[in-house]
Amino acid sequence: MKFSFYFFIALLLLGCQAPAQIKWPPFSGGKVSLITGVEAEQRFKISERLGTMDLHGKPGKVKVAVIEGENIVMPNLLDEEWGRLVHMIVINGNLKVDSAITLTKSQPDLLVLGNLETKIFMVGNAHQRITGDALIQYALLGGGNDGSVKIEGKTAVPYVISMDHDIGLNAPYAQWFDWNEGTMNLLLREIYNPVREQWNFDYLVQRIREGKPIRRKASRDTTFQGILTEWLDLWGRDSTVLNFESFKDFLESENIILSFDYMDGFDLPAEIFELEKLEELNCMHVELNALPAEIQKCTRLKKLNLTFCKLESIPEEIGQLVNLEELWLSGNQLKELPASLYTLGKLITLVLDKDSFSPEQQKEIKKRLPKTAVLFY
Repeated sequence: MKFSFYFFIALLLLGCQAPAQIKWPPFSGGKVSLITGVEAEQRFKISERLGTMDLHGKPGKVKVAVIEGENIVMPNLLDEEWGRLVHMIVINGNLKVDSAITLTKSQPDLLVLGNLETKIFMVGNAHQRITGDALIQYALLGGGNDGSVKIEGKTAVPYVISMDHDIGLNAPYAQWFDWNEGTMNLLLREIYNPVREQWNFDYLVQRIREGKPIRRKASRDTTFQGILTEWLDLWGRDSTVLNFESFKDFLESENIILSFDYMDGFDLPAEIFELEKLEELNCMHVELNALPAEIQKCTRLKKLNLTFCKLESIPEEIGQLVNLEELWLSGNQLKELPASLYTLGKLITLVLDKDSFSPEQQKEIKKRLPKTAVLFY
């Protein structure tokens, strides 16, 4: 009986012990407190400024770190350190990060109620809002489809690089490289590979620190052999898609597959239309503006991808591609199709923009191509 009584008292005492204190990543110039999303909403209008409260669960269970002080200083701000502790960080004051801000995951979100100063600001699927000005010494990089960064004041930054990211800045002197605008390929190949969507972050920072350009020169070898060499450099000669040791080997191959995707800024070399054995041609995101009539020479062509090529029309000569099985035309400014296209008896798939054609036109196109899967996106 006594044992049971004392055992109960011991359990009670253990239950009353204070919870272990959180070990916060290092910072100076202020004090940190942990609050819930409910209190953060009341004090800082999180939903209005970040719009992400509902992404982290019920507000009462959302963890928010509030650091208050006139000038907060951190050696760095890393998602791998803060993300395991809280869903959001609120800096109630100015923030200086000596090294880099790397918030590349879905949390934590960051709200700075003041100015920001750092060397690198790298963001991903989380959301950041700076209410004051920002001084970013090297570059701002956005690399997530779902994230965003908004800086309400003026931003001083030499480079902004956006991989399909929502970036809102007043940065009139910055050089922008944007995946959505097709300008990422203007970066040095050692920094960014547009085909593999790989980039060397360390080399980028090194170039900027040394005051060297990160943009490729405007001059470019746009001959067929020059573009093929560039294409091979991107993919590597061990590519399973295209593996040729020489230009001559490429021309003599039986089933030629050629891709210029995401390589804007040039017309198709005339030599392409002399490739009698060309079976697949991918021109996705190449600024063609017009498809040359010489395309009619590629009679063995089976697949032709002209997605996002800024085309306003398709030449009647398309009807000469008697072996064509797939034709991708979405992402252009087409309003009608040439009559000869309806004569392509082997056409299996045709992809078009639904916004470019009225419902009546869509029905008519499908009616005239009864054996073709006509897809409108």
